[in-house]
Amino acid sequence: MIILYSITMNYLTEINNFIKYNFSHNSSLVDILYYISYLLYFIAFVLLTKYYWKTKSGYDPKFQTYVQVLIAATIIITVYSVYFQIVAYKDSVNNQEVQYFDNFYKEFLDETIKFFIDHPEMNYYYDELFYNKSDYEKRERNKELESQISIIIFSRMSSIINYINTYKKTENDERRDKIDQSEKLLLKILDSFFGSKIFNEYWKKFKNGLSNKETIDYIKQHFNK
Repeated sequence: MIILYSITMNYLTEINNFIKYNFSHNSSLVDILYYISYLLYFIAFVLLTKYYWKTKSGYDPKFQTYVQVLIAATIIITVYSVYFQIVAYKDSVNNQEVQYFDNFYKEFLDETIKFFIDHPEMNYYYDELFYNKSDYEKRERNKELESQISIIIFSRMSSIINYINTYKKTENDERRDKIDQSEKLLLKILDSFFGSKIFNEYWKKFKNGLSNKETIDYIKQHFNK
């Protein structure tokens, strides 16, 4: 039994060293728990095959207690590893969704700005959207390009509104805070956009043709348009 105790303690020392090594190399908790459970299964298998069926020590109550505790610990660790894996997966999904929304929002702004950079003749519309300055003559307007950028804005705007309405009531605090911040920014941008006569002109056309009810209701609620 002294030999058995020594072997068991050696195994426990190896497990302790294994945990320290993985933590020092930034392994995730789920990975570490899985590795430990596999290691414990292996230890239990070795003890059973080497001692339980082949030596008298296998019939010793203390030995059987060691094995039972080892198996119980293995099962518990396996259950916890599965649980933490589920939690980690949910966190990963939430983080990916937040990142997706960040990218989507960035694309919305980048596309809008890039359009005006590529078409400097549309600066009059840019000034009206972002600064509400209406310093142009009607004959100077390029209605074809106005329509293109307006549709791009409305399309992106509708997608963001749909995302906000879908995830606004989420139970995830981090994602909810992010959505609240993003919605405030969206409303601030749209408040400036709806200060543009041209933008309002195209919104009326888009609303009655291509827009969905969700977007129409959202704009009606916040801007009465």
